[in-house]
Amino acid sequence: MIEVGIFTVVVAHPEAPSVVVLTEKRQSDEPQLLPIWIGHSEAEAIVTLLEKQAYTRPMTHDLLANVIGALGAKVERVVIDRVKGSTFYASICLNKEGRLVTIDARPSDSIALALRANVNIYIDEDVMNAAARQFHVKVSDGGELLVGAEPEMAEFRSFIESISPEDFSR
Repeated sequence: MIEVGIFTVVVAHPEAPSVVVLTEKRQSDEPQLLPIWIGHSEAEAIVTLLEKQAYTRPMTHDLLANVIGALGAKVERVVIDRVKGSTFYASICLNKEGRLVTIDARPSDSIALALRANVNIYIDEDVMNAAARQFHVKVSDGGELLVGAEPEMAEFRSFIESISPEDFSR
């Protein structure tokens, strides 16, 4: 498994798919970037968590985290563990009294829950190798571009604008 962080979230208008782009946490001159298409509301939820915005009432991922805690379990990690065509699959790994419980989930919900629970996000190495794209940039631990930001960001924006879910079908 490869530990990843969120490189960026591109929130499209409500009728269009948004995308979350994950990157390897290990330092590399050519980090692997993995774009995952997600819904608008899921992208908004992830951005809200990243920006530490609070709502007066619990949102869906807050509710899920509260229910998990009320049932005596703890989120250990989330893993994006499969890709079929252009569809990614994830697992939420819970610890319930020392017993590992794995729950199938969408990557977008898993990522939002991982942010809420402050746990690591992982990608199966085979999934990363099959679906990630490399860019010649240097990325800090926090996900910022460190060198040559403008040309690489232009290349990255062009990449994001040109991809579609079908690009992940093999």
